[in-house]
Amino acid sequence: MNIKLSPRLLAVASLVKGGGIIADIGTDHGYLPIYLLQSGKIKSAIAADIGKLPLENARKSVFEYNMQNSIQLRLSDGLSEFSQNEVNEIIFAGMGGTLIAEKLSETEWVKSPDLHFVFQPQSRAEDLRRYLYENGFEITNEISTHEGRRVYIAFDAVFSGVKKTFVESDCFIGKLPLNDDTKIYLNNQLKRLNEKYRALSIKGECTQMLYQTICEIEDFING
Repeated sequence: MNIKLSPRLLAVASLVKGGGIIADIGTDHGYLPIYLLQSGKIKSAIAADIGKLPLENARKSVFEYNMQNSIQLRLSDGLSEFSQNEVNEIIFAGMGGTLIAEKLSETEWVKSPDLHFVFQPQSRAEDLRRYLYENGFEITNEISTHEGRRVYIAFDAVFSGVKKTFVESDCFIGKLPLNDDTKIYLNNQLKRLNEKYRALSIKGECTQMLYQTICEIEDFING
């Protein structure tokens, strides 16, 4: 019996290089590592979550699909219970970009060219991209896809040691392809930024950089 993934998780799976061992941080039901193993893309996985209940859900899935010899379950706050050289790839999906950046910043050994990262921030992707740019990571691919009424983005990154020169709009746009899903996603970001712009304007605070960011995102959307 093969597991079926939702469109948002399929986007994440498509960015996994494979061939080695992955860590799925915030695994929830453990569907992603099961899919990657069934498809032959990876050798084994460590499915981790901060919550005992999600990890128990993952345990049920692992036994249902007879993956107990290939998937190790681990209670972990981010990468706190991991050590260097345990895995080749690290996946963060299902949590906010601010939190992902925080968990990366807590773990010095993530700054290794031997690791491949896949991210799917549920909010504040700009905070995660900013962390990556400032800390020598290079974003290599980005995907936008819709599931239900929501557009999700996913991207992968590697550590190069070269800090990227960037403007604020880069943190929102990244390397997203210019397609309908991306336009929907970025228009939603613009709504949030415009609300912030109006609130700051009422207070009389400086909005020059924010205005420039809004204009650059609009220019990207309009091609």
